[in-house]
Amino acid sequence: MKVGKSITCFALVLSGCASGKIDQLDDTVSALKKELQEVRSIQAEHTASINEIRAQVGQLSGAVEETQHLAKGRTEELERTLESVSSRVPPPAGVPEELLNRDDESISRIQSPAAATYRSALQLLRRGDFERSLGGFTSFISENPGTAYTDNALFWSGVCYEKMGQLDRAVGAYSDVFQRFPAEDFVPISLLRLGETFAGLGQKQEAAAALQKLIDEHPRASEAVRARELLAQLQPAKGGKKRR
Repeated sequence: MKVGKSITCFALVLSGCASGKIDQLDDTVSALKKELQEVRSIQAEHTASINEIRAQVGQLSGAVEETQHLAKGRTEELERTLESVSSRVPPPAGVPEELLNRDDESISRIQSPAAATYRSALQLLRRGDFERSLGGFTSFISENPGTAYTDNALFWSGVCYEKMGQLDRAVGAYSDVFQRFPAEDFVPISLLRLGETFAGLGQKQEAAAALQKLIDEHPRASEAVRARELLAQLQPAKGGKKRR
């Protein structure tokens, strides 16, 4: 009987100890769950903050891109405005403005490295930088010997030579236009400038020949009117008084 009571008491003690351990473990688990919930809550807040930051960065990036786009658009618009204003600046005396404007407008429709070289040379000519302009036209002619603008470039080269006082070279450039490109539209103006240049050199016979060629081959060209006037000035007056 005593042994049985002892076993029973021991079992109760063990049961009480186990129950205490379990309660302690439950408390620990509850505490861990609570901490885990707090950690998850903190993580959720951090995630929300990160998402908010990302959204703000995205908005900022979009605003920056929009600003850059607007700035680029305004810069391009300003460049076009400056080009437009520049194209209206009168060129130096002796450079045919109407022809220069027409040629500038025509080449501006073409997007290519050759067209860029040609237009740059035109702009330099408009500003009176004849040496650099001549370099641009010479480069264009060398790299593009048979285009629709080669005769134009030859003519403008003649103008540059003329303005630089190199009249012999101007004669060569003007002559190349009608010799190499007899059917092109810059032939009449080249013949007129050739006649004027010869006249400036005192070579009246050569001047008259160039002007007469213009009148004969391009009678309806606007330059033919001026050619007739110059030719009349070069030719000696007929029916003068005889010496006694």
